[in-house]
Amino acid sequence: MGRTGSPFVWTTALCLVAILPAFAGSAAGEEAAAVQQFDVLIKGGHYTEVAPELEAYTKEHPDSWRAFYQLGYVCFRLHRIQDSARALSRSIVLNPQYAESHKVLAYDLNIAGRQQLAIRELQQAIAIDPNSHESHYELGRIYFELGSYPLAVEEMEKARALKPDFVRVWHNLGLAYNATGDSAKAVECFEKALALNSAQQPQSPWPYIDYATWYNLQNDFENARKLLVNAVQIDGSFDQAFEELGKAYRGLGDFEKAIDSYQKAVALNPRKAEYHYALAQLYRLSHRPEDALLETGRFQQLKGGAPAAR
Repeated sequence: MGRTGSPFVWTTALCLVAILPAFAGSAAGEEAAAVQQFDVLIKGGHYTEVAPELEAYTKEHPDSWRAFYQLGYVCFRLHRIQDSARALSRSIVLNPQYAESHKVLAYDLNIAGRQQLAIRELQQAIAIDPNSHESHYELGRIYFELGSYPLAVEEMEKARALKPDFVRVWHNLGLAYNATGDSAKAVECFEKALALNSAQQPQSPWPYIDYATWYNLQNDFENARKLLVNAVQIDGSFDQAFEELGKAYRGLGDFEKAIDSYQKAVALNPRKAEYHYALAQLYRLSHRPEDALLETGRFQQLKGGAPAAR
């Protein structure tokens, strides 16, 4: 049976068949180049600048799983959690075998209070990449928050084995061991965290805060105070440090410094009701009933009770 159609049509068709692979290769090359440029901006911390570029790019290239991952990561770093989760979910639909997408989506879900879904995403990330110390660490942190302390220890130990110089895993592992009743192991981990932290720049305040939290629980308020003074000198932007410092000063009987510490915690995080409750107690102990009443009202308002006193 002979071919039908004009010679021109057949010649055009054959030419298209010949150049289609070249077009595909060109498109893939263009995407790789764009993704590489975005990576440079992301690694440089230019999240605000790159976000609109990625939003525009993903609209024009709705099948680029890599660009959707980058957009999700950038939105996460900009604290745009819902946007991040949407972009990462799209990336996972396009390519479910990229562990980082599952891991960062788990970060979003944990922040949103969806811990069980976060656990599922981290388990998927670990199934794809079992050597990710960050995935094991985050899974351990979530287990700790949920009160599953043996599981928290198990996952954090895996993270520690994969990256022994990972400072964060050591002081969080100390908290987890303490929660299981193993105080000796907890102290060992806290001390290791301090040693590693002192050797890095910039230092993190968290090894000091977490170790001080343990000391406060042991009623060793002086050692807690010393650690917390170091913590706030390193970085005074964490309300948890001033909360623990307030507990330490109260334990030492210095109510004025305890009040000052809690006031700083409130300044950093005025929506945490427990800080106002602690201040109310301290004002009562300091014979300041009007201030105590004011803080009690603020506590009740934040807890959904009676309106705050004016």
